[in-house]
Order: sequence, then structure tokens, then C-alpha cells
Amino acid sequence: MGEVTGDEYMVVDEPAIYGLIESQLPSLPTLINAPSAQQASAAEGIGIFADSNIREQQTLDMLSVFDGTALPEEYGRAFAPIGPLDTPRDIFATRSLAETIYRLAVRDELVFDRLRQVITAENCAIAHFIKLRNRARAAFTALNRYVEDGPSGNSQADDTDIPRCARNLRHCIERLCQARDSRRSSSSLSAASVTKVAEILVEILQEVCNRNEDVYYRISWERDAHSNEPERNRNLYAYLINDPPPVHASAPSWMKDTFVIDALRQMPANEWRHLIERLTNVLDQIREFTDDDEGPSLTYTKLERMIQEYTTEVFEPSSSSAQRMRRSTLDIERESGRSSSVARRPTLRGERERSRRRFD
Repeated sequence: MGEVTGDEYMVVDEPAIYGLIESQLPSLPTLINAPSAQQASAAEGIGIFADSNIREQQTLDMLSVFDGTALPEEYGRAFAPIGPLDTPRDIFATRSLAETIYRLAVRDELVFDRLRQVITAENCAIAHFIKLRNRARAAFTALNRYVEDGPSGNSQADDTDIPRCARNLRHCIERLCQARDSRRSSSSLSAASVTKVAEILVEILQEVCNRNEDVYYRISWERDAHSNEPERNRNLYAYLINDPPPVHASAPSWMKDTFVIDALRQMPANEWRHLIERLTNVLDQIREFTDDDEGPSLTYTKLERMIQEYTTEVFEPSSSSAQRMRRSTLDIERESGRSSSVARRPTLRGERERSRRRFD
């Protein structure tokens, strides 16, 4: 299949793909409908492989592409376990073509290989990342619904307030990074796949920055809030970026990380460099939100350092040849009186603001 970089996996034509698979697997109807006299001979070529656990995981990964919401680790939970003595007829799962294909692919190496030709590791990675992005978007939507309508009355678990939304977003980021790491270590992914994760992270960061407001300021329902409620519990931006709550030492690391920025800093620059303008805009936005009597947040400090390190590397290369070229250019300019035309590191808007304040 050709490289896929879009969101087309969220709407799939299951009959078409299953028809394609069945056309490529002419042995499937034979194995399923084989008369009992042929079962023994047909079963000789089918058995549980030594790497069956890996094969099961990879098969579920492939088939989960056609489920719009379930992640690979969630898909197929209703599938019956495969026994070591199952015959070809036992592979047939009543009323479930997906489970039938799953059981057949796990037991038959040829079927598995042909399935992998149709549904590549690249397809699976993109679909996985998009589902996690959609879960992050769903967290924002759930917060909007809670602010608009108030408690559902069914269960507090159904209500997404600021702390719950923040936790859901952090969990999505953690799972996204885990998916990226595990997939990169097990297969070769294209640039479109690995940069997709950075794009999703920056999208989440930008959306949080756009929510610097008291969400309960104009609600139409009566909210039961504690008198000493922290202001951050009313503002998603404050909760995640400007004034995150203290976290217990025993909490998982993804609850302690600097929101989004630590995840980006773990990635090579080539995975997020195409997003440098968006990141610079976020940096300026955070700076504008910071009061004059406040120090910069940890998010701002880390993001500023990350951008500066990248721009310094790009616009001020440290190789001796580049340094000689720069010195030579400056010598020529001194002699001719011309201004430099050599590319320089761009000045961040926050830097311009601080420079202006020093000389005011």
C-alpha cells in the first residue's frame, strides 16, 4: 500500500478490506469449511508458533486499524482464546469475520504475512496516533460539555472538570509517547509517521494556551465549589502550564513532567523543527500571559531554551569551516563597509520585550 499520512483511517470501508483479504487468502474458505476427513491433514500445517504472543499482538494491531476508537491493546478483548489443539474448523468464529481472520493469522504464518502486506506497520502507527489525538480532543469536548451543562447526575466519573481534563490530557500524551517509542524500536517508520506525534503534541499545547480563562465565570448552573478552591481549578491553562498543582512523589512520571515540553525535548529536533514557528507563537503567548511581577513559568523557561538551542544550532553552526566562513565574511564587510547578509538567529519576541524593558 502507498504511504498514508492523513486521517482516512477514521472512516473505513470494512467490507472492501475484508473482501481484499479474502481474495488474497483463497485457503480461508477451504480451511473453515473443510470436511472432517480433511481436518487432520490440513491441521498439520497449522500450529502455535514460538512467537505466538508477538504474532497475536501484531495481528490485533493490524485489525484495530478498522476500529475507529479502540487502541491495539483494547481491541479484541472479546475474542475467545486460541487453544493449542484447535483444528482448522475451530478457527471459524461465528458472526465475526475479524475474529476469524485474527485466529487464522495467529495460527498460519502465510496468512499473517499476507495480512501484513495489506496492513503495514506504517498504517498501524498512523491509525494509533490519530486515535490518541482524537482522545485528547474528546477531553476538551468533555470539558466544554461539563461547563455548558453542569453535572450529568449519573456519576462523577462522567463529569470532566479542569483537574480531570488535565489528567486525561497528560495520560494521552504519555500513551502517545509510549506508542511512538515502541513502534520506532520495532519497525522503520517514515518521517510522516514520527512527525505526526510532535504535531499532535503541539496541537494539544496550543489548545491549552487558548483556554486561559475562568471557565465557570458565566455558567448558568449552580456550582458547588469549596471556598478555598485554587484558581487553577477554574482555568485549564493555569492548571497545566502557569501554576500546576503539586504532585505527590509516588505519582507516575507523566503526572510530574512539564506539560508537553518534556515530551518534545525527548524527541530529535528533526521531528519537530517544522513546528518551530508554532512553538515560537506559543512562547510569545505564554509570555503575554505572564504578569510583570511574576517570574517565567517552568514551561516558558524550558520552551525558550529548546527553541534557542535549535536556532543556535541552525543559524550558528559550530563547525570550523562555518566559523572560518563567518570570519571571512566579516573581514570583507569591514573592508567594504557593507552590512552583513549572513543568516542570523531570529530574535524571539520575548527577548525583544525583555531588551526593551532593560532600556526603558
